[in-house]
Amino acid sequence: MPAIKISAEDLLAGANASFDLVIPTEVLRPNLAGNNNGNSSSLEAISIEIKPINLGAFQLISKAAKDDPGLIPLLMIKEACVEPELSFQQIQAMHLGLVEFLIEHIRLISGLSKKKSPQN
Repeated sequence: MPAIKISAEDLLAGANASFDLVIPTEVLRPNLAGNNNGNSSSLEAISIEIKPINLGAFQLISKAAKDDPGLIPLLMIKEACVEPELSFQQIQAMHLGLVEFLIEHIRLISGLSKKKSPQN
């Protein structure tokens, strides 16, 4: 059976998508999640809007972080976060668990494979 041919627009459609990402309370505020004393009203999860990182943006991020690879996750979040729009300084102030959570989901929607750990 012959393969169906698609248009360039079909190939690029996913790059323009955006996604609502729910950030669980235990990720957003890990110190409060275990100490809610039954009061879950102040611990509601929130959502943000993120978009995939395209090849051009990823190349710019890689070039900008050439001398400091630690900038890559921060620049990825800056590029992918649609709403709210965050400054670089705000992203630097995030706790590591939130950064890790966001990067995992940005990589997923961008079609990047899971980052390999040094043990792999």
